[in-house]
Amino acid sequence: MSSVYILSKLFTYLVLPPGIFIILFLLAAFYAKRFRLFFIANAIIFYLLSNSYVSDWLLRPLEDPFNQNIVKTPVDAVIVLGGGHTQGVANLPLSSDAYKRMMWGLMVAKSNNLPLLFSGGGTQKEYLESDAFLDSLKELKLYLEIATPTSKSLSTKEFSLHVEDKSLDTYQNAEFSKVAFEKAGLKEPTIYLVTSAYHMKRSIRLYEHFGFKVIPAATNFKINHRAKDMWDYLPNAHSLYKSYIALHEYVGLLSLKVRGI
Repeated sequence: MSSVYILSKLFTYLVLPPGIFIILFLLAAFYAKRFRLFFIANAIIFYLLSNSYVSDWLLRPLEDPFNQNIVKTPVDAVIVLGGGHTQGVANLPLSSDAYKRMMWGLMVAKSNNLPLLFSGGGTQKEYLESDAFLDSLKELKLYLEIATPTSKSLSTKEFSLHVEDKSLDTYQNAEFSKVAFEKAGLKEPTIYLVTSAYHMKRSIRLYEHFGFKVIPAATNFKINHRAKDMWDYLPNAHSLYKSYIALHEYVGLLSLKVRGI
């Protein structure tokens, strides 16, 4: 590894956010006559949250329990939770997280010959997350010649596609999914639940709260189980993002505990 490569990579880590923010906080702490501890604390927090060791440590309790093969057992259906979308793009309107969930959900449902319910509406009234799901299915059919089945009843043990397009969050995902299954005559369905691994623990709590028996089918893992190196000690935006989603889940789990769920 040449010294030029090392210096250029080090320069990139330190000049781009969040590295530049850490440097600015340290400079502010050095020159400031007041609030010095505040600036130092912010630099330390930014550094910790934006390096791979800490972000993976935060994610591990959320992801590791679900980093395993799916338990084969009789189930009634597959539920895929939405994970964001982008309006007005030329292709693949689902977010990368949501697209992984959709593809894994289709694979699980197809291989087990089960109905699939995609749950997700979102706040963009003119273009819902469920619309992005349906558009993505059309692309799969067009480019890969994958036939999409016509919707039948959720109670039919046969591969079919269904959409719940009213939910705004995970609580409503579970609530409106329950309504859809009750309309199909299934009061206490057993489901494969497909969502991102970091989001699975909270999702299971909510779906069990609404009377589902949940078999986790996690995907979209964020922890890379490779051997770490010296670069993992440096701050980077991807690790900061991973820390954010982990902390977001912990806050969500705490809110469920406060609400008695």
